[in-house]
Amino acid sequence: HTRYGTVTGVQTCALPISPLEIITSARRFHNAEGDDFWSDAALYDHLYYAAMRLAKESQCIENRYTTTSTASQTEYSKPTRAIEIKRVEYDSRKLDPIDFRQLDSIDLNTNSTITGTPQYYYWFDNVIGLHPTPDTTSDTIKIYSYDYPAVPSATTTLEIPVQYHDALVMGVRAFMSGKELGHPNTGFYDQKWEEAVRDVVRKERHRKRADKFRRVLREEDLPSTSQGYI
Repeated sequence: HTRYGTVTGVQTCALPISPLEIITSARRFHNAEGDDFWSDAALYDHLYYAAMRLAKESQCIENRYTTTSTASQTEYSKPTRAIEIKRVEYDSRKLDPIDFRQLDSIDLNTNSTITGTPQYYYWFDNVIGLHPTPDTTSDTIKIYSYDYPAVPSATTTLEIPVQYHDALVMGVRAFMSGKELGHPNTGFYDQKWEEAVRDVVRKERHRKRADKFRRVLREEDLPSTSQGYI
């Protein structure tokens, strides 16, 4: 059972809520429950656009994907909904990102293929390329990415983290209000939506920073072993 409450006009909930519950909450806040001025199909579109914006601006949807290598195959499809590739691993070893200028400096002959255990990756035209080209089949390639959301429906699970579902309600409300030409609260709802987006972006930046301090580390602050600083 999910319980709802209101704190300064923003929905709070005790448990994760579904797309249908977000749409229902937005209707209730808008005094439009059962009102056919807004179709459910349109509200799911609003929810998708709100989730898209949060995902793009805050990079709050994180996923990991795996595929397997094929000997002599350099390029592999990136995850369909990836906004940005955060990390690539080959056979449990992290690969370093490389651009084409760097790649050209270590592989001048593009007519031949260097094979071996990949050390680098590039991302271009929706594919991830490995260098050297794998010489082994069935090694695991793991891709970490920030993603766009899937299109929501009444039965899907939202990928936007639950702590930001109140922001999604605000987004749906703002889009709903935009359909009411001349409504006096349109500007208010837009302002609340913009505030919600900024809040999500700020919280995600803070979360990704974790316990790292925002300063340049001195050499003596770095991790070290008996052999010296790492």
